Amino acid sequence: MAEVLFERFPKHRVEVLGGEVSVEPVPDGQHGCILTGVMKACYEAGLDDGDSKVFQRLAVWLPTGPDDFAMPDLSIVDGGIHDSAVTYNCYDPKCFRLVLEVTSAALCSDLTRKPAAYALAGVPAYVVVDRAERQVVVMTDPEGDEYRKRSVRCPGQSVGLPGTAVVLSVAELFG
Repeated sequence: MAEVLFERFPKHRVEVLGGEVSVEPVPDGQHGCILTGVMKACYEAGLDDGDSKVFQRLAVWLPTGPDDFAMPDLSIVDGGIHDSAVTYNCYDPKCFRLVLEVTSAALCSDLTRKPAAYALAGVPAYVVVDRAERQVVVMTDPEGDEYRKRSVRCPGQSVGLPGTAVVLSVAELFG
């Protein structure tokens, strides 16, 4: 089903979580501005230097089902990512250092189902820029299907991307 949807809706994000297929439309302008700001900070911090790479919409293979994968908005991965391809243009979760999602207008699964899937996959850090609540949620220390540490940052505060030197102003993210 995911393959058919990829072909039929090439500009949409198709993901499979727990065996369920989801399709999201192309992100809006605010989503793009937030993502651009985060990427700019990552590049300025040297996170695309060889030891690590920064990608948009790089698919991570998930252990939650035989065909499960997610396509986070941004990923920071090990520099040798190209040796970690699994199938269907998805990559082994072991090479992901951090994944980040910028929520759409309808939160979808960014704060509900994805934390469990990414934790179970062993992704060390999951960051959600929650547009509805105007906050950034940082989850770290995965164990089983949950992140044991969770912090929330609001406008007026800064947020560090775990495992990096990147520090962002939450207010500036939301413009």
